[in-house]
Amino acid sequence: MSATRVLTLNVWGRGSAWRRRLPLIRDGLVRLAPDVVGLQEVWRKRSGCQAERIADGLGYHVTYGAASSLRGCATQGNALLTREPVTRYDVLPLPVPGGVEPRSVLRAEMGATTVLVTHLTWEWEHAFVRHQQVRFLADLADLTDLAERRGGRDVVLLADLNAAPDTDEIRWLTGRMADAWVSAGSGSGHTYTPANGFARKAREPARRIDFVLTTGPRAAHAELAFTAPVRARRRTVWPSDHFGVVCDLTSDPGAP
Repeated sequence: MSATRVLTLNVWGRGSAWRRRLPLIRDGLVRLAPDVVGLQEVWRKRSGCQAERIADGLGYHVTYGAASSLRGCATQGNALLTREPVTRYDVLPLPVPGGVEPRSVLRAEMGATTVLVTHLTWEWEHAFVRHQQVRFLADLADLTDLAERRGGRDVVLLADLNAAPDTDEIRWLTGRMADAWVSAGSGSGHTYTPANGFARKAREPARRIDFVLTTGPRAAHAELAFTAPVRARRRTVWPSDHFGVVCDLTSDPGAP
């Protein structure tokens, strides 16, 4: 991964105005031209997959991993769009207690890089569950023991972690992986915020909960993406209820 542009976005499934949001997401991908895209809350059913609709004609290979079953034989999960084909992938369930919505991580290999795409449990009171989940992710990336990274592969995590950087679970994880926003972003980097009209309805405080984390590659630049709404049929439409994060990664030790 000498120089790669990566992007993460929670696409909000089939949330409000999906058909109007789809072209906004596609236009954003054309403008930003990322090489690797991690998507969360992606619906898939027999008639098609949201990730395939997003990627159609844009030159991406699509890899999908279900997390939970939905009505009408549909699933919701994570997806990866890549310029180069994935050489191997698997889908692993994240630890969740009984009665909590299932979550998964899509793990894909591209050359010497492992890409993880995931979406952690969201409830405020389930911080202990997210802590179990980030430990699971760290184990996948061979990062549980800081003194001995066993695999030696570059790792890129593209995720909606549903927790802010100052929470215990995220501090634990960023003690083991580099946070691209901290390294190369500017400002608060809030990705779930009342500044987004779709997110405003949730009446939650502004937070940075969508992350690009790495081991190996360094972030040379990071910025928010999909932040601009459009007017459609007398309604303001955002691409999603989340803003995305786009980041330029480099393996050059001399990069800024």
